[in-house]
Amino acid sequence: MNAVARPWIGLCFKLMAVIAVIFAFIFFMRMDEEQSRINNYRNSGTVSKAVVIAKNKDSITSQTSGIRRRSSGRTTTSDIWVLSVRFAPKSTVKYADYPSKINEASLPMPPALVGDPAKDSEASDVMWVSRELYDSTKVGDTLTVVDAPFSGFGPELVTDVRDFDPSDAYPNIAIALVIALLLWFIGRRISKASMARGIASVLTVPGTMP
Repeated sequence: MNAVARPWIGLCFKLMAVIAVIFAFIFFMRMDEEQSRINNYRNSGTVSKAVVIAKNKDSITSQTSGIRRRSSGRTTTSDIWVLSVRFAPKSTVKYADYPSKINEASLPMPPALVGDPAKDSEASDVMWVSRELYDSTKVGDTLTVVDAPFSGFGPELVTDVRDFDPSDAYPNIAIALVIALLLWFIGRRISKASMARGIASVLTVPGTMP
């Protein structure tokens, strides 16, 4: 390894370690945000039946900025599967009471259409679902959903809220931290070796020793 480049290589490894820590922090923040959202459904959500009124396959496009000045970055397109549903936003069945106190048959159904777009839209929303659920669902099917007032996310499947487990993010956080530790250790070893070589080379110069 070139003696001149060695300190810079060590610095690069340390910088990559910092980036890995940043990724670990991002994973943690996403997990915490998702946990807060789910807790809102669990604590203040109401359960009702939702009727599927339309299905639509869509896509979202995201673009990352390029590193170079003239680079436009990379564009990524991901498919999403959307169900349009009508549900009962004014349901009084609390999430905590289902199904221990309220059974499936007692859940409220969405209100009938009245012909007023403003009023009808209050009980209508869209749900992003998995490909498997999208393929197995047809217009007219009913789903059991939970909605939290002022959540801004619309109804969610009761099963998704019930089965949410934040520990799924722990492996990603742990891997990012292990990589960060490994990269920092390698960078530190390279930097120390560079320093030691520098000191040794100085001591070999005549007149540097007392």
